[in-house]
Amino acid sequence: MSTTLADIGLVDWANTVIGLVGLGAAGFALLQTRRSNKAAAEANTISRGANELAGQANRYAEKALQLQEEEGLVRLVVKPRMMILVGDDEDDDRRPRPVVEVVNLSAFPVTVTGIHWKAEGANGKHSFYWKNPTVANPFGQLPARLPPREALTAVGIPTSFKSLDDLASITAAVAYTACGEEFEGMTDQWRETVAKMVAEGKSGGAAKKKLEPLRALRTV
Repeated sequence: MSTTLADIGLVDWANTVIGLVGLGAAGFALLQTRRSNKAAAEANTISRGANELAGQANRYAEKALQLQEEEGLVRLVVKPRMMILVGDDEDDDRRPRPVVEVVNLSAFPVTVTGIHWKAEGANGKHSFYWKNPTVANPFGQLPARLPPREALTAVGIPTSFKSLDDLASITAAVAYTACGEEFEGMTDQWRETVAKMVAEGKSGGAAKKKLEPLRALRTV
């Protein structure tokens, strides 16, 4: 069988058509691949966002659980200071005296039964009992039921400590609660004022007078 030029032309035309169809199919496949890659990238982005949201949700859940646990805890802040109280009476004693503020950060009322002092000196560690401090209104005395987010203030007299050595030995004020817990605190103001009093030798008569001495509870 002889092959004519027409047959050859027809074959070339068919090959050309097939090539064009293949090229079109390849282009379409490439386009679909790009679309698939874009969709996959978007899916990965959405997945990462979902993972981040899940992580945030877990952190919020942990925080909520922590807050729930903290709501059941007794939390007090104890702030001792040495202050000079000024009133209308010209004969007021202007010597520094111990003042302790107890703040209730709990979510419920807490009964404060007493305030003691921690000390550390030449005789080692020990505690002092604060006898009959004046508790400011509206509480008036200890024990005192302290509502949430409120504070009570206990005030001593200039001779609450019988000597500068006792005063200088104080390391913290301690508040005791009816549920048997204790919370201690110290402030820079106390440290700085006491250090100044000791340096200047201003005993204020505490070494001579014993109007309201602190009584040692125990020696550790």
